[in-house]
Amino acid sequence: MNQSFENWELIVVDDGSTDDTKRVVSTFNDKRIRYQYQENAERSAARNRGITMAKGQWICFLDSDDEFMNNHLQVLDTFISENQLAPSIISSGMLAKNQQKTSERVPLDLTKNTLTEIGEKFLLPSQVCVHRSILPNEPFDVRFRLWEDTHLWLRIAAVHPIYQTNVITTIQHIHPEGTVVQGMKKVRLTEVRQYIAAIQDLRGNYTALFERKLPANYLTNYTDSKYRMYLYQARQNKQLRISLQIGWKAICHKPSGYFLSEFPKIFLNKLGIGIHEN
Repeated sequence: MNQSFENWELIVVDDGSTDDTKRVVSTFNDKRIRYQYQENAERSAARNRGITMAKGQWICFLDSDDEFMNNHLQVLDTFISENQLAPSIISSGMLAKNQQKTSERVPLDLTKNTLTEIGEKFLLPSQVCVHRSILPNEPFDVRFRLWEDTHLWLRIAAVHPIYQTNVITTIQHIHPEGTVVQGMKKVRLTEVRQYIAAIQDLRGNYTALFERKLPANYLTNYTDSKYRMYLYQARQNKQLRISLQIGWKAICHKPSGYFLSEFPKIFLNKLGIGIHEN
């Protein structure tokens, strides 16, 4: 409501919350704000619900713990108008804030392979704007609750242009209850499977879409890197059983001397010996 650009609509999708979201939304007397409740179906379904309700030509996403600075919509509107953009995907600059520090998220380098840039640097939904005409054919995949955003951005960017304004217009609030922080504090095998399944879905079901657009074996190697990420964190957490399970799955995915060398570290970390800090 503090946006300098005023021609907006806000759709609040309440994905089966147990707090007082409905009451809070009802206190705002503004016809531009609409509330929609649904039984809990996770974030992909919630975003898709909002997309179907939207009336505007360009759609932005704002997760519940992130923030649009008051210039966000104005910067995007000006950028779209000045560049006369066709249906595409746009990203904006972002600040990441936690209790200790504030840092700028590294923007994409659009002089490089756009798809690998998205895969390596990520785009949070709150810094993304997509033309409405794209999303009915390319919705968020409701099977996934992790990596579901990157899954979509890669599918879109393989077909449509991607643009970027480096102006910082959004804030990511990193806090102890956030999905990423919680996921690293205690690694769960179900979440590892979810994350890997989303990557493998692109690798197995979208081969033609990414042909000659991604380096050979990119998604195979990407999967390997995520196994390494989860294995490292699990053994840092002294999660012996989970570490062993992840290590085994990683070796089955792609036999590697790296993963074999990790097994002694798993037991040493459990004993508090040789902990490798970030």
